[in-house]
Amino acid sequence: MQLTPIDRWLRERFIYQTHVYTMRLPESGLSGQVTIEELGESPSRRYRYRLVVNAKRDLESLLTALRSGNQMFATRIVETDPWYRPIIAPKGKSFFFRTFWWTVTAGCIAIALSLTYRINSDEELKAEIGQSLNTLLGK
Repeated sequence: MQLTPIDRWLRERFIYQTHVYTMRLPESGLSGQVTIEELGESPSRRYRYRLVVNAKRDLESLLTALRSGNQMFATRIVETDPWYRPIIAPKGKSFFFRTFWWTVTAGCIAIALSLTYRINSDEELKAEIGQSLNTLLGK
């Protein structure tokens, strides 16, 4: 199913994380929201640090600091797996459309229940509907 802009925003805001890989930490531009992970040293490893960023504004300030320091870096978007992921980002489905149809269904049920209550509470209306149904059925 095609994702709506609301679905994309939900995934970007709550599911995706940006991992920035670099050899050394920047002198400035690191906010308190950036998680720093030191990667193990091995001959095949190209980067020493992984900086995990959730917010877009923190990412922009970090990338600006890395570019101004002429540092080599790589970015990767990673999908996290929090407990609420099946709710707001189901695989192959749209959260917005599912919520929309649940709302429409709940509205129709509420209208049907209110009409049923009104018909049952008004004896004159109940008799009128009964006569109309008898006329319609030819009795």
